[in-house]
Amino acid sequence: MAKIKFFMVITFFIIAAVFSLFYKVDRLAQTRTVNLTAIPTEIGEWHMLDQHTDARASESEFLNDVLFRTYKRHDGKTISLAIAYGADQRQHFSIHVPEGCYRAAGFDVTSFGIANMDTPGLELKKLLVKGQGRTEPMLYWIVLNGKVVTNHFERKIKQVYYSIFGAQSDGVLVRVSSLSTDKDFQQDYEIQKAFIAVLYKTLNPELRRLLFGDKIDEHKKL
Repeated sequence: MAKIKFFMVITFFIIAAVFSLFYKVDRLAQTRTVNLTAIPTEIGEWHMLDQHTDARASESEFLNDVLFRTYKRHDGKTISLAIAYGADQRQHFSIHVPEGCYRAAGFDVTSFGIANMDTPGLELKKLLVKGQGRTEPMLYWIVLNGKVVTNHFERKIKQVYYSIFGAQSDGVLVRVSSLSTDKDFQQDYEIQKAFIAVLYKTLNPELRRLLFGDKIDEHKKL
């Protein structure tokens, strides 16, 4: 039994050492003061229809700021932009991903895995949400402590890292969606990507780093 405990302790320290090699220990990451409403109301050919900044009571426990906006194009097409920001993910390392929220609300959610964008270099989670008389294709990504970690496995690795070192990290989830039909929903993903590309170019450097990560230009496709 003593040998087993010894090897368990050694294994733990080896794992901790590996984490420290691959990730810089940053116990006090910068806590940003964000102003999500500074995101432009005109995004290329899209103009804002309405916005909400009130988080639900359950969300306000781990989120500092939220923004829900609807943008409309000249032909009547609309896109929804939702952003959730939490300044400290240590105690509530659980940015709620859309899959869980929509399924809990009774929607059917189909995941199409990870999609990539070249400009900006970005990994996107691709979902199709159906139910209550609507078909809603959806793209989202997550940035933790300035790095895009939309990939579920990588996000879990980060979670273990933060648990071991007690490091503080801010996190943001950006979601883009639109209403479509069962026949045309694939086209909406391309419309949403075009919107995201223009959003990236429209933002000031501070908001761009917040929503797309500090190393967005270095981010490569898988």
